[in-house]
Amino acid sequence: MNIQDQIIRDTRSLLKNIPPVCFPYDPKNCAPARKDSQVLLLKETAFELGGRERKSAAYTCVSSAPGIVGENSTLLYGPDLGQIKGPLSYARITFAETEDIGEDDRAYHICKDIDLIKYSVFPEGFMVRASSMEAREQVRVGKKAVKDGLSFAQIGNLFIRKYLEYPKVRAVQVLFITGETADFKGLGRLAEKNKMITKALNKIMEKADKECSTCGLKEICDEVEGLRKMHFQNRKR
Repeated sequence: MNIQDQIIRDTRSLLKNIPPVCFPYDPKNCAPARKDSQVLLLKETAFELGGRERKSAAYTCVSSAPGIVGENSTLLYGPDLGQIKGPLSYARITFAETEDIGEDDRAYHICKDIDLIKYSVFPEGFMVRASSMEAREQVRVGKKAVKDGLSFAQIGNLFIRKYLEYPKVRAVQVLFITGETADFKGLGRLAEKNKMITKALNKIMEKADKECSTCGLKEICDEVEGLRKMHFQNRKR
C-alpha cells in the first residue's frame, strides 16, 4: 500500500528549509501516559498550540515502501515545550512504514487501524483535541507538565511505542511543528489531500459500482497513483 507516498515526499519537501532536531526513538524515555484522555482547565494550562487563532495540521501516512520512513525517530521543527511562552501554530504528522500488506480489503483495514492508534495515546499534561473533519489538532499543555520537563521527544517516544505495538508496523517517524515559520498553508493542503485519499479508499472498499465520470472523487483518483487501479480491482471481485 503506497498511495500516500507522495504525501510523505511533499511534506518533507515543504519542510526542507527548516532544520529539525532529530530524537532517535528511546523507549525508556517516554512521556508519562494516562489510561484515558485528560481535561486541562485554562487555569492549569501553560499555553495552547494550534488553537483557533493559530494554524494547525494533523495527518497520518502509511506506506509499505522499504526505507521511506527511515529510523524510528521524532523530528521537531521549532521550539520545544520548555521554550514556548505562549500560543503557537502547531502540526503533528506521522509516517508509518509497514511490511508488505498488499492493496486489498485487508490492507485498507490495516491502514485504518494504524490511523486510529493516535486516539489511544494520552501523554500526561498534554491534552489533544483532534478534528478529523478539519485535519487539525489543538493542544493544551499543562503548567505542571512544563515544570516537570515534558518534551516533544518524550511525547514522540510514547506515540512511536504505541504504533510499534501494532504487528504490521516496522518503523515510525513523528513530526512536531511549532511556531510560524513553516508553510502551514501548504501543510493544510496536504492534510486535506490526505483526507480525500481516505474518502476515496472508503468509497472503493464499499465497492460502490459508480462510473468514474460521475464520481465526486474522480479528481483525487486521477491524481493519486494506485487509487484507480484499486477501484477497478475491487469492482471485479
